[in-house]
Amino acid sequence: MLDKTKVLIALAMGFLSLVPAMADPTSQVGRLSYVSGSVSFNPGSLDEWTLASLNYPLSGGDQLWTAVGARAEVQLRSASVRLDSGTAFSFLDLDDQMIRLSLSQGSLYVDVRALDQGSIFEVDTPNAALTFVSAGKYRIDVSSRGETRIVVREGWAEVNAEGYVQNLNSGQSAILSGLNSNSFSMTSSPRTDRWESWCVTRDSLEDRALSDRHVSQDMIGAADLGANGTWVMSSSYGLVWTPSRVPAGWAPYRFGHWAWDEPWGWTWIDDASWGFAPFHYGRWIYLGDRWAWIPGAPAQRPIYAPALVVFIGGSGWNHSGGESIGWVALGPGEVYIPPYEVSVSYIQNINISCVTNINVQIIRNYAPERITYTNRGMPEGMTVVPREAFVSSRPTREVVIDVDRGEASRAPFMGMTAAIAPRRESIIARAPATPIARPPSGLSSRPVVSRQSASPAPVPFVQQQRALAQNPGRPLAPADIAAIRQQQNLSAPLPVRVLPQQAPDAKNDNAGAVPRGAAPQGTVPQTSAPREAVPQNSVPQASVPRAEEPRAVAPRPVAPSETSSNAAVAISLIATLKGSSFPDAEKRLAEARKVAGIQLDFNSISGGLATLKQALARADQDAASKNYDMALQSATSIRDRLSVLVNEIEAALRRPAPAQGQSPAQAPAQSPRRTPGRPSAP
Repeated sequence: MLDKTKVLIALAMGFLSLVPAMADPTSQVGRLSYVSGSVSFNPGSLDEWTLASLNYPLSGGDQLWTAVGARAEVQLRSASVRLDSGTAFSFLDLDDQMIRLSLSQGSLYVDVRALDQGSIFEVDTPNAALTFVSAGKYRIDVSSRGETRIVVREGWAEVNAEGYVQNLNSGQSAILSGLNSNSFSMTSSPRTDRWESWCVTRDSLEDRALSDRHVSQDMIGAADLGANGTWVMSSSYGLVWTPSRVPAGWAPYRFGHWAWDEPWGWTWIDDASWGFAPFHYGRWIYLGDRWAWIPGAPAQRPIYAPALVVFIGGSGWNHSGGESIGWVALGPGEVYIPPYEVSVSYIQNINISCVTNINVQIIRNYAPERITYTNRGMPEGMTVVPREAFVSSRPTREVVIDVDRGEASRAPFMGMTAAIAPRRESIIARAPATPIARPPSGLSSRPVVSRQSASPAPVPFVQQQRALAQNPGRPLAPADIAAIRQQQNLSAPLPVRVLPQQAPDAKNDNAGAVPRGAAPQGTVPQTSAPREAVPQNSVPQASVPRAEEPRAVAPRPVAPSETSSNAAVAISLIATLKGSSFPDAEKRLAEARKVAGIQLDFNSISGGLATLKQALARADQDAASKNYDMALQSATSIRDRLSVLVNEIEAALRRPAPAQGQSPAQAPAQSPRRTPGRPSAP
């Protein structure tokens, strides 16, 4: 019998040998990780709204709408995006090089844990494009009138609008009004309201969960595992995870439904709140009396897969339940072969954490009957449903068919995709009994401004159906999509207005201009002020509130000659950290030591400062060695971590010390700062 790994690699190579070299799909996807209230979803290829499904993978062109009282969360590889009530949101681009979000109305809170070198993370609103320059926490509000407020709680961002660009650091906020002739005002950061407090709580939970290093932090959905299962060490497979609470008859890929999701094809949508990472990464195995998930060796960049299963049956396979289709979860050492066009290296990388000794070679005598899939004979290991239920995205648990092992063993092997052409209901499933909330008329098409060129709108599904039927189960290749776009004259872009390049100000000659992505010279990266909770009985404002009377800021012209280099930015940031940021932090720490009864862990703060100083010395050495990419990455991280330490010091200095004989818990609460235009605390 041929080695199973070699045989499956041969299948991959046989498929790849028939196609020319191509660009691999992205490893990035957005997971709808939280839904509360009425949240609606409009897939990019359909002009139709449906109820959003937990764990649905989102890609470019997909839209979300949160009705009154609703909230939603989307997890990315190194960030989380949260939507408040009344928010119209979409992905303009989502890949390894660019994340571009559109916010037409409502509120977004973006927690950026890390930025890939050379990548772009941008949020576009009706009158401004916000680019994140560093990791941090950012809030963006767009009122129904189109007024935009940007708040940088932590981090560093760049705001681009008609004719000017402005940098915002931690603790800074700006308001933009008007669509063509913008009014730009710098303001102090507003207090944290109840929705943002919820976002901060979600941040803390996610950060604590990701500190558990059993899997890569880049694995989407990994933060849900610790609270919903147990990690155990297996002598055969290493570290494995078992879910703690599952219904009777549970098995991998049994409680959920299938959906057609471009560009991946047939995709598994699991019902469980934790049901993302274990169904799009890793492998499953039956150990003792329960199922266990094997994450495999930590990979530097885990690659998303729509479903890690092998399909069995299909057209012509009839039994007591009629024409049906079944699937089995891939086990350890079993290679996954994507049904979409990929390169040889992609096959290696998507399997590398779970399959050892992947040596790419062509084995022409491929015989699928020689492969024995580990989980096929396990209890509940094979799930079978009617073919019609599969293609119409019916919940699997409602339609599963009992098939005896003998009949299952005779079912023909189909491959890594179901050879079934999708229909409209394969994308949006059945219409729900309750009405679907939709955004106000015209809101979805409200244009936003961007620094990037407008991406083409997704090709409508109806225009793809004929081609999809010719090769059932396989998504169309990018070249096929481009051909349909050209044949059907589908040139309409997404609703984006690209910001024009402006000529430099002749009088100013661009004096003092800040290069894109660079901090203004002579300025100190600011730390964010302590967050103050909003009283529970306060009511969120319908429009964008102003924290205080804004002061006008003269727009700075954008010169076409403006460029940013990592060398200049790294050197400037390191100099700022050495010259002012660290001395200021040490000065504030010394002042805190003089305050009697102050509630501050001085050993922890001092140790943190010492550690960051050592890291800064290494970043300085990297810059001296002209390793500017590493120097900039380190300096940005140091600045953000230093900001956290300074926040702790400032919060302790503002917190009143307990009176003599009084415990810290009995100390009186500090009166909240009175902010014009907002209700004060009782």
